[in-house]
Amino acid sequence: MQSFSKLEFAFSNWAPHRFRWAAWAKPVLFTYPEPLGHHRLDECPYADRLPVATRREALVVDLPGAESISCALALARNGFIPVPLFNATTGEGQDVLDLDPILGVLGQAGEQLAALNLPDDAPPAFLIDSRRLDGMAKPEMFDNRWMLFPQDFPSGRLLRSAGIESATVIRRGDRMRHDLRGVLRLLKREGVPSSALDVDTGATRELVHDLSIFSVLGDHIAFVFHGLRENSAGGFGGRVPMPQATSGGYM
Repeated sequence: MQSFSKLEFAFSNWAPHRFRWAAWAKPVLFTYPEPLGHHRLDECPYADRLPVATRREALVVDLPGAESISCALALARNGFIPVPLFNATTGEGQDVLDLDPILGVLGQAGEQLAALNLPDDAPPAFLIDSRRLDGMAKPEMFDNRWMLFPQDFPSGRLLRSAGIESATVIRRGDRMRHDLRGVLRLLKREGVPSSALDVDTGATRELVHDLSIFSVLGDHIAFVFHGLRENSAGGFGGRVPMPQATSGGYM
């Protein structure tokens, strides 16, 4: 008889088929067992600064690790459907990115989401990890850093057909990764402008994107040459090999 982990059951709470945006949810992390030890799902300390759903705005939650989960629950109470886009895997040995804080709260958060009975057509809040490209992959480590691609999100045309007119990135500070910038640039080209909400200050600013073909090509080159390792499980992740020793002589 086939057995399922607790997180595999949790995925059905995060992405029930009735949700309009469930098809974009990434199941990769939900295939792993919950980590040992207690992981507390904290309350979002800036819930009062978060937007309330109007059905005309999509969100991208670009916050570190489990913080994106606690923010997602606060947004769900405000009428948004959280859509997890975490595309990392974990492997033997030391991971570059510590995924235990996220894995440890996915199940708890899923139970709370199921209890909210969100409407099927609520606007989406796409969850990513702002740490996704952090760290240095050294030999014998498992390089599970990951990045975003435009196909990880609905197109601007599809968002507009659902009545969504803009996107807001929930984050802190001014630094934005090139992969997210590339996604937002394409959305803008398809008629969906974006802004950023700083959770530390509550300030919102409009994001200005260079829509030239040179900028689009620059993002594409960054995607191709970033040096990440893809995994057969459907996400990013692979063991970093030890460098081959050489004698320094001529053959």
